[in-house]
Parts: sequence; C-alpha cells; structure tokens
Amino acid sequence: MRCRGAAKASARAIAIAGGSLLLVAALNGCAYLPWIHRRGTAGATARSNTNDSLQVVGAESARQPPRSAPFAIAAGPGPAIWFSEFLSNDIGRISPIGELKLFRVKDGGIAERMAEGPDDAIWFTDPSSNRIGRINGDGDVAFVRLLVDDAGPAGITLGPDGNLWFSEHRAERIGRVTPLGIVTEFALPHGGDPAGIATGADGRIYFAQNSGNRIGRIGLDGVIEEFPLPNPGSAPNSIVSGRDGNLWFTELGSQKIGRLTPQGDMTEFALPVAALPMDLAAGTDSAVWVTLPGVHAVARIAPDGRANVFYFAETVIPSLVTTGSDGNVWFTEPTGKIGRLSVAGVLTEFPATPSELRGN
Repeated sequence: MRCRGAAKASARAIAIAGGSLLLVAALNGCAYLPWIHRRGTAGATARSNTNDSLQVVGAESARQPPRSAPFAIAAGPGPAIWFSEFLSNDIGRISPIGELKLFRVKDGGIAERMAEGPDDAIWFTDPSSNRIGRINGDGDVAFVRLLVDDAGPAGITLGPDGNLWFSEHRAERIGRVTPLGIVTEFALPHGGDPAGIATGADGRIYFAQNSGNRIGRIGLDGVIEEFPLPNPGSAPNSIVSGRDGNLWFTELGSQKIGRLTPQGDMTEFALPVAALPMDLAAGTDSAVWVTLPGVHAVARIAPDGRANVFYFAETVIPSLVTTGSDGNVWFTEPTGKIGRLSVAGVLTEFPATPSELRGN
C-alpha cells in the first residue's frame, strides 16, 4: 500500500455524510494526507539555507470556523494539548479540563503533524505551503520555507540537539530546522517516502519509510541507516519512541504493530482485531497506545506485544494521538471533538469549537 498519489483532488474535497466528516475513509487507509504524497525533486545529500530567522506572520483569534475536524495533535508546553483543524486554518489549544482557545493562522496552511519545541512553542509541518511553522502560547505564528519545492513535510520531532527534525514525504528527505530557522536537508539513499518520525532513546532520529518498507535511522551527523521489514508491502507509517527504549511503529499494509530495538532487532505483533492502526503514542508506563479508527477503538500495547482494546460508540473515531502531561491519552476525532482516555479506559470528549462559536 502506498499513500502518495492515491488522491489528486484537493485535500479538503472530503466526503461528508450523515453530518460527520468521513476523514478516515477518505484517506484511503493512510494516516498522512493523500494530496501530500507525490514524489518531489531529487537533490544533494545535504543542503542548508542561510535564513537566520523565521518569517513571522502572526495569528488572530478564530471567528466562525467551518465545520470542525481536528487532525494533528501534540502535548505541551505545560499541561496544554494542541491540535490542528483539517477544514480551516485554525490551531487549537485545550486544557486538561477542556478549556479551549482557537488561533487562526493568517497566512493559511494546515498543520499536518505537530511537536513541542525547545522554546515553549509548538512546531508543525505545513505541506500545503511547503514550510515548517511555529506557534507560541499567545498564538503568534512564524514560518520558514523549505529548500526544495513541493517537499511534502510530514512528520516532525524534537531532536536531542534542540532542533526540530522532520520528514519530507515527496522529496524523500529528512530535514532539520534550528529554532532560528536554519534548514538542512538529507536525501535518503533509496527514497522510500518517509512519513512518521521520532527521536530514539539512543539520541538518533528514526523514521518510517512508507513505500520503502523500511525503518530508517539518521544520526546527528547525517549518517543514515536502514532496517527492512520482514514482509513486503507492510507500509510502515507512524512511529514513536517507547519508554522501554525501543521504537514502535504501525504497519498499514499488514495491520500489525512493529518494534525495533536500537540494536536493529525487529519484532512484529498482530492486532487482536482486524483494524487499520493509524497512530501511536508512548504511554506513561512502558506501553504504547494505538488508534484504531475503523473499529472505533484505542488499543494499549504492552512491551511484550499483548494488546488491551478499548472500544467506544460508533460516533467516536480516534485518529491522531498523543500523551498529555496529565498521564492521559488524547486524540483527535474528525467529527469535531477531542477525546481524553484515562489509563483505566475512561473516555471524556470535548467539543473542538469554543462555546461562543457553538451558539451555547
């Protein structure tokens, strides 16, 4: 299964039926947006720009947003959970008790993935405008353009060097941006459409190569290693660093969860239910959590691969997921809600639209 090239229409031309945004079905089983995934321009092994600052474009409080469809999600800074809106240019912040604030990004774009930076801000990839963005607690937004046109920035993670590392799905590169906005890009030796990306406990950056059927690893010096999956067509997509020191990843093609040790040993675990694993988050213990939107569930995967599945009502569609500082699992729902799941399996949902805009 390959995500890129699956849809040529606008990403926002998503089917709406029964009053709900059928985001998961529209993605054709891809956790990354279908319009992002087209091959980009090949280039040098590493290049850097000379920008010494991000271009600040600002933000304003969101007014009368279109139908809410939360997408990307990330924890921090502090106790807040941040998320992006798929149908608008809004980025939201929600407190552990559900207090909500939306910021409208004046310069447009969409945050596909988000990560807490080293500077009390949230950094995000914006493939629609080919840039990396940064938003602080006041809603001020800044952007830095990428070096290659149509690069398709996808996943993003904070590296141990204090920089943000990101995947370029179309250009088949791994990028690095400093807090000052200086970008360096590293071409992959065999392509592979990098998607999810995570920082390992060993201080190296790991990434899933969706079409390459590999997990890649890049050191801070730019040296790249690759670990092939045992079965063809597994389509690794999302990846997270677990508290057990290993890397955990989803396999869209085989509907499994994979585990890779820093030594390169790989193990695969079949899910107890036939479902597409969409996204992963590391728990506060050694377990990882995976969303299963097709069966309206979230699964807790123990270090030995045993899974405990929490099923919800059919109106609940867990999509992208993160772990908050409160120890709970938070996930976006394309039906306009943010879900909070306790370790005990208690679900609480919060509307992703402020009360004054809901007409309450």
